[in-house]
Amino acid sequence: MARASLDLTSGITDLSSRIALKMMFAQFGEVSACWIPPLENRVKERAFVKFNRPEAAQAALDACKGGQIFLDGVQVAAEWRLTPGKTQDSRDFDAKGSNLLSSRDLMRERAVDGQRGRDRDRRRSQSRGRRKSDRRRSRSRKRSSGGSSSRSSRNRKRRRRSRDKKDSDKKKGGASAKVGSAAKGGAAAAARARSPGVISVGSSN
Repeated sequence: MARASLDLTSGITDLSSRIALKMMFAQFGEVSACWIPPLENRVKERAFVKFNRPEAAQAALDACKGGQIFLDGVQVAAEWRLTPGKTQDSRDFDAKGSNLLSSRDLMRERAVDGQRGRDRDRRRSQSRGRRKSDRRRSRSRKRSSGGSSSRSSRNRKRRRRSRDKKDSDKKKGGASAKVGSAAKGGAAAAARARSPGVISVGSSN
């Protein structure tokens, strides 16, 4: 069976990232998997690269042996990966997408996510402030309309009372005039009754 995996025996530092490693070896052929151990294990464990085709792995090995491969300014040495480690299955993952993110990339993504969360919170706060302002304006309009309607209602009541008072005064004036007229008529009749009649005395011849 043709070999397609390389162990990197040197050249991996604390600053090395899977993205840079994959991009560097992708010039020889498609990389199906790559692994860089955690910082605390880089002294004990080796990084490795796995290609889809054995020819690409052979070309990458020849370049490493020729001293042509540098990662972050450090020369990379490699050899065939002969015996997989005990945890190879869990580390031979697909070298695509988030699997290639370095710690710097993860921190950058978290910073972007945090900024997005702050923007969402700011928009929610502004939306709540607008809703509160709208509710205050609505209550102010209601109070204003209620005050004007109560004032107009009071004005209507005053006008109604004034009209009622005028009508009442008119009625009282008419009744007084009738009583006075009746009193005058009765006084005249009484005067006529008291005055003696005129007796005509004829001359006798």
